[in-house]
Amino acid sequence: MIAQLRQQVLDGWEKGADFFDERWGDQGDEFHHGVFAPAAERMLGLEHGSRVIEFACGNGGFARRLGRQGMRVVATDLSPALVAHAERRTETISDQAVDVGYQVVDATVEREIVNCGGPFDAAVCIMGVMSMPMLRPMFGGAWRVLKPRGIFVVVTLHPAYATSGYKFVKSEQDNEPHGLKVERYLSRYVTHGVTNTAQQEPQIYFHRPLSELLGDAFSAGLVLDGMEELPAPPQPMEEAKLIWNMLPEIPMAVALRFRRV
Repeated sequence: MIAQLRQQVLDGWEKGADFFDERWGDQGDEFHHGVFAPAAERMLGLEHGSRVIEFACGNGGFARRLGRQGMRVVATDLSPALVAHAERRTETISDQAVDVGYQVVDATVEREIVNCGGPFDAAVCIMGVMSMPMLRPMFGGAWRVLKPRGIFVVVTLHPAYATSGYKFVKSEQDNEPHGLKVERYLSRYVTHGVTNTAQQEPQIYFHRPLSELLGDAFSAGLVLDGMEELPAPPQPMEEAKLIWNMLPEIPMAVALRFRRV
């Protein structure tokens, strides 16, 4: 069963790699470079020269962002097609040399993470855990390759709000959204969806409550020492006019900082 789910995840990212690479560009889409990446940077608090491993790096937007700041990055992804896009985009950087390397790694297989070497000062995974059928191997692998007191920052859609179990509630007067109705949260389930209305084929996603996500990290020996709940900006960002922009009091994402002890 797990092997089949892994293959479905891989097939989805491989088929959509060209679409996502074009959509994300060099620095990620509007919400990635405007909300998710800055939150990850704040929580990582890295010093120049820090060594970082990234899981689910996509086409390398955050890895390049860290590389331009002087970090040494090993960026990994399940999809060979996305890794190829990441390498191509990194090769075209002309402003300065960056110490960023890419590897095809399945973060749901602990030994593949361990084979990336280490020790690392920090690990990061931005908007990747929703595509992973299980998380304990990633947390266990992170614990094994991090230095003592090393940091692991995870940014993900908020399990309690931006889950497939929600519906926007609209006002009867102006038909604008003013809240959410959440119908499913505690049960774990598999769903299919799109991240962009232009996306032609839905992908497989995994919903799990926050207690399960945290529990997998705790079981691996990590502790939680930081958390930020992230709303979308109140004003639409460039072309990313989403209903979430109109609900600044409801977090669409959450950033979690774990530490190896």
